[in-house]
Amino acid sequence: MTGGLRRIETRGEALYLNGERLYVRGVLDQGYWPESGLTAPDDAALVRDLDLARELGFSLVRKHLKAEEPRWLDHADRIGMLVWAEPPGPSRFSPAAAAAFEAQLPGLVRRDGNHPSIVIWGLYNEEWGLDWDIPGSAERAAAATRAYDLLRALDDTRPIVENSGWAHVKTDLVDWHYYDESPRRWAETVAALASGERESFEVRLRPDFLVDKSFYGSASFPRSGVPVLNSEYGAGFTSLERAWHVRWQTQEIRRHDRFCGYVYTELTDVEHEMAGLLDAHRRPKDWGGLDPADAFAETTLVVDLVPAHAGADLPVPAGPLTLDVHISHTGRAPIEGTLRAGWGAPGSRELPSVAVSLAAQAKPFRLSEAFPLTVPAPGGPARLHLWLETDGEPTARTFVDAAVVEELNRRGARD
Repeated sequence: MTGGLRRIETRGEALYLNGERLYVRGVLDQGYWPESGLTAPDDAALVRDLDLARELGFSLVRKHLKAEEPRWLDHADRIGMLVWAEPPGPSRFSPAAAAAFEAQLPGLVRRDGNHPSIVIWGLYNEEWGLDWDIPGSAERAAAATRAYDLLRALDDTRPIVENSGWAHVKTDLVDWHYYDESPRRWAETVAALASGERESFEVRLRPDFLVDKSFYGSASFPRSGVPVLNSEYGAGFTSLERAWHVRWQTQEIRRHDRFCGYVYTELTDVEHEMAGLLDAHRRPKDWGGLDPADAFAETTLVVDLVPAHAGADLPVPAGPLTLDVHISHTGRAPIEGTLRAGWGAPGSRELPSVAVSLAAQAKPFRLSEAFPLTVPAPGGPARLHLWLETDGEPTARTFVDAAVVEELNRRGARD
């Protein structure tokens, strides 16, 4: 077995890895290949997915509902990629199904428990195998609790999530899955979940069936003192829309210091799910000039703006434009540098040579104050590049597109 030492623990609402504060920057990976299904076509393909995740800016992979090949875990150990591991789950509830689910756990821990890369164990997912009704069924809630207790008896070194997504009854992490196409509704809901004003959110189980799901599956679960993190999000019908949502949705999670991380969904397309940053053959998509590693970096910029549409975050300003920009920094030490802003061509990636500047700084795990940056009117459609420069190099960067804002013509679209 692979040997290694590390300590992962919770302290109040924070996660710590080897005694240092940890912010999870994760991606969901289902470990599927179009040529060979759930079996990697070769060793190189198996480990390449971890390298791709790291290149895209992630520090953790949530291997979804699959006990992955030990070779993959060996590579994660070597390169320092963190792993959220979980077994496959049943689809519907019965005592026999719950027993079969639990029967996997001793072998899973025996085979994989010595991999230091694994920092979180997951169990059930979104009440699959529990008939989507933990709050309304004592028997199903007891099954989730029993699975937690069994895994905890097998391994007391890692946080455990008993039912990923919502309806928690016994867990070390309150994780939540939330999908929304509206930037304004996304920002408002995420803010309300962070503050505790709300603990529920809409989940679309079918195109015509919306339900409210809560962080908590029982009234007795503590409403504070347990780390809270997102473990599934993402939106967009096209690859360009998805890249747009990557920027704006991720920044809204980073805006709120209560959250200890996120898991973007997902790394690659899988059969009918076209939600990947990469297609099923691991090829990059059209990200509209975005480098995803900028959005998922240790240090990012948070802009006080609710964007209008992909490709047109705001109308072309007729006069000077002022935007408030914050720094979200999850490194070990405070950071300071120069915030810069300048217009470039629409869709451009290169940073402009002419820019306005402002000294800025941020403390770890605390959103900085707002730094106002004022730029002149661009004179037409343009991309406003925003970046933090330290030691002469861009440490964090994002952009805002100014263009004609057209009304959506998609049938049934909502704000």
